[in-house]
Amino acid sequence: MTEIGKIGKPEVAIYKNKKKIYFVRNIYLPQNATDKYKSIFSRYWNEVGEHLAKLEIAGRISKIFCESIYLAGEEAMNVLSAMNVRLEQIVKEKIDAGAELIPLESKEIFEIYIDWYNCLSVVRTPKVHETIHKLLDETISERFQHIKAVLDEHVGDKEAALLIMRDEDRKHLLLPDDTELFFVVPPAYDDLLQFIRDSRSGKEFWRNV
Repeated sequence: MTEIGKIGKPEVAIYKNKKKIYFVRNIYLPQNATDKYKSIFSRYWNEVGEHLAKLEIAGRISKIFCESIYLAGEEAMNVLSAMNVRLEQIVKEKIDAGAELIPLESKEIFEIYIDWYNCLSVVRTPKVHETIHKLLDETISERFQHIKAVLDEHVGDKEAALLIMRDEDRKHLLLPDDTELFFVVPPAYDDLLQFIRDSRSGKEFWRNV
């Protein structure tokens, strides 16, 4: 797997005949976000759209996968709208251009994952924390085995796919050796990280299912 940290380089065309996944970090908008966070958030998604357009020199996006999506069609778009309207706009643009939004998650596994994740946030005793963390880790493994299987099945040779996922979850993702992974890293992302470091009000919130 090749990780491309920057985009828009002329040499990206050499990957045109390879299987590609364009990775976009999913950034959420907390209800209590400050005006500064909202401004950076808006700029981030604008820049994501611009960078994806440049990156498609290596291959136009034909498949779209997004974390937490186990539904299809209009139901999936409704979930995206509730999760992140800016992300929904980008996905809709790609669908209008011919791409297909494919369910990434297993409903059963994802709901168990969310349950264990929520439980872990409220436990107080070390023994219970350890027990739940073990069960969560097992579910995370199952979740990403499923996600890998979905990507293996639906991303064909020479195809380009868009994958939207929290960056902290990406570490669990394993891709085949024949897949090139491109990171979409717009300038606003660094600004967002700096804002989060400077102010707790910039913290990302995991959406409630």
